[in-house]
Amino acid sequence: MGREDELLGLAQRGVTALEKLAEDPVVQLETGPPVCPFCDKMNPDVRVAESEAQGPLAEFVIRAQCLSCNNLIFGVPLHWAMGKNIEEIRAVIEERVRAGGFNGGTHQGA
Repeated sequence: MGREDELLGLAQRGVTALEKLAEDPVVQLETGPPVCPFCDKMNPDVRVAESEAQGPLAEFVIRAQCLSCNNLIFGVPLHWAMGKNIEEIRAVIEERVRAGGFNGGTHQGA
C-alpha cells in the first residue's frame, strides 16, 4: 500500500495547488495606445539610442526622445509580437496598419 499512499498524497497536493491558483486574483495590466505623455501626439516619431543593457525581455524598457516635443519618454511593451527575422515583424506591423492600428510608417528598428 505504500506506493498507493504516495500517489494519493501526490494527487492531493496537486488538487491543493490548483485550488490555490484558482483563488489568486488575475493580474490585469492596463494598456493604452502609444501616445507621448508630454505632447499627447499619437504614435510620435521617436529616437532610440542603441544600448548595451541586458536583462529579461519581459522587463524591457524603451527610453526614447519624442521628436514632436523633444522630451525624453519611457515605455514598457506589454504585448509582444516575436519573430525569427525582421520580415516576420514587418508583416505583423503591416497587418496592424491594415487593421487600422496607428499611423503606419517605416519601422527602422531600435
